[in-house]
Amino acid sequence: MSSKLSQKKLSVLGAGKLGGILLRAYLKQGLFKASNVTASVKHEEKAAALAKELGVEATIDNRKAVEDADIILLGVRPNTVCCCFLAISGVRLWMCFLSSSPR
Repeated sequence: MSSKLSQKKLSVLGAGKLGGILLRAYLKQGLFKASNVTASVKHEEKAAALAKELGVEATIDNRKAVEDADIILLGVRPNTVCCCFLAISGVRLWMCFLSSSPR
């Protein structure tokens, strides 16, 4: 299964705490290639740091992050889910996880 996933383009919307932990684990296990991953975060500085650390494409633009994605992981706080769902319409395969943070 991992070889099939490694060819897929993954987008992680909200690659902060929870999303970042999952992304790092997926890359470490070889489930996805860093060159096939785009991650979005809130701040440019975090995007630059994430790109440097993991070798993925990182952005603050959710729409850009999902443009060519085969799989989207949604790792955002519950109060921002609606905004993120607007960016993922039309995608065939996606998984959703939510942070339980009250912020």
